[in-house]
Amino acid sequence: MKQTQVRIPADVHQWLTDRAKVNDRSMNAELVRILKEVKAKEEEQKAAA
Repeated sequence: MKQTQVRIPADVHQWLTDRAKVNDRSMNAELVRILKEVKAKEEEQKAAA
């Protein structure tokens, strides 16, 4: 695992915090989940091309 620091706009931070709470995850876990989903979609699109 790599650790990083990210600067995000306040509204995006609030959205991420709310989404993490609804999904019963930490904000970090929610962000990782979102990024993995986007990565998988991009890989699918590249494979289909």
